[in-house]
Amino acid sequence: MTIRRAEVADAVSLAPRLREADRRECLAHHGIDPQFILPWSIQEDRLAWAFIDDDGKCIGLFGVSPVDQHPYFGLVWMVTSDDVFRHKKKILRDSPVWLNKLHDLYPLLGNHVDARNRSHIRWLKWLGFSMLRVVPEFGVERRPFIEFAKLRSKPCA
Repeated sequence: MTIRRAEVADAVSLAPRLREADRRECLAHHGIDPQFILPWSIQEDRLAWAFIDDDGKCIGLFGVSPVDQHPYFGLVWMVTSDDVFRHKKKILRDSPVWLNKLHDLYPLLGNHVDARNRSHIRWLKWLGFSMLRVVPEFGVERRPFIEFAKLRSKPCA
């Protein structure tokens, strides 16, 4: 598996194969089918990367988006297919490296995660994100989402 800059074609190919939890989260948050919002997100977001398996197939996308009026805060996001679990060790090993790269761009990273998306919540906690609060009615479906964030920590000199 490799990681490279995401292309719109990656989003188009991934959308019909999304994990059910990611599909539900996307719909609950935005109310837009992933087949439409993922390609738009990649086109709009220049800071997105793709997980590519050994067959050249996109098995996941992740990125960080700027927040208007908050130059030090980036919204992190990730969606995957079930195929990503075949590469779990590599993803877990590489995640802190990529998190540091995202922190180089934005000292504060965060977003909201669907409270039903247990695997992403476990992964975010493992990466050191704090679960800040439950927003009981979030997104277009007014479902519980958890606000999370992580402030980059610099080692003391």
